[in-house]
Amino acid sequence: MNKRERFRAAVRGEDVDHPPCTAWLHFGSDCLPGEEAAQRHIAFQRAYDWDICKVMHDYRYPLPAGLETLETPQDMLRVERAPPGSPNFAEQLKLIRAVRRECGAATPVIDTLFNPCHTIVRRAGYGTARLIYEHRREALRMIDAVTESLCDYVRELGKAGCDGVHYSTSGAITPPGERGIDDETVRTFVRPFDLRVLAAMAGMVRVVHVHGTHVDMGRVLDYPCEVFSVSDRLPGNPSLGELRRMTDKCLMGGLNEARIHGYSPPALRAEMHDALRQAGRRKFMLTPGCTVASHTAQHVLRCLRDASRQPGEG
Repeated sequence: MNKRERFRAAVRGEDVDHPPCTAWLHFGSDCLPGEEAAQRHIAFQRAYDWDICKVMHDYRYPLPAGLETLETPQDMLRVERAPPGSPNFAEQLKLIRAVRRECGAATPVIDTLFNPCHTIVRRAGYGTARLIYEHRREALRMIDAVTESLCDYVRELGKAGCDGVHYSTSGAITPPGERGIDDETVRTFVRPFDLRVLAAMAGMVRVVHVHGTHVDMGRVLDYPCEVFSVSDRLPGNPSLGELRRMTDKCLMGGLNEARIHGYSPPALRAEMHDALRQAGRRKFMLTPGCTVASHTAQHVLRCLRDASRQPGEG
């Protein structure tokens, strides 16, 4: 099978020669133009020959001129809809096009996107979440504007040659998980906007990345998507075996992103075999649960790539 055939077969639950495998990390490339940033992703893809090229989206959403962060409800009212031509989106689209040209048609390319509320706090600072939750009217107007911007952007992704989106939502995190929120906060500030962005992605492979620890999968199991990505090895999260019993969708995960950089090859192979034992070979993509450390050694990533192609019993 070529990479695209393997990827599509995994999503559909068909037989694969081996489950698709990939990993991803941050390159600190938001200071670079899109086509130059793309070269880092292309080099990483070529070095390890991953089954999927998942690109990072490190360009931040713009704040109005003169604002370093959000400090008042009036600041939130100043946040406007950003068209696909705004620098944060335009440079990422350049990156996607360059990756697609260099990687060829047989390699699936997946962009990364953060849900509207997370998109805001990634730029304004995570401490601004309290301001958002305490000022519903102003916050909802701001989140609506960002949601429309993300919907406009994802409609451009298919034209740029993107196969899918790794859509990160933090709405399933419950206390005591970091940035955990209650059900009412999810219903008000997260879920309705997640559903709008996911609807705009229809036609692409939608990977819902259920970000964080102590996640409540009940909050997202009915999301319209083809794949669920979960940090199944982290505290308070369901295992792959438990996820298999919750959903019939393709699963993505199996490796502990917080520890992989320190693994010996035998320890890494043992975790991979355990993941395949829990998830099986169908409807499964073998990946870290989230971003791996940028200092993860070359021999560890090569071990992951090589062992994924001879996975043993699963």
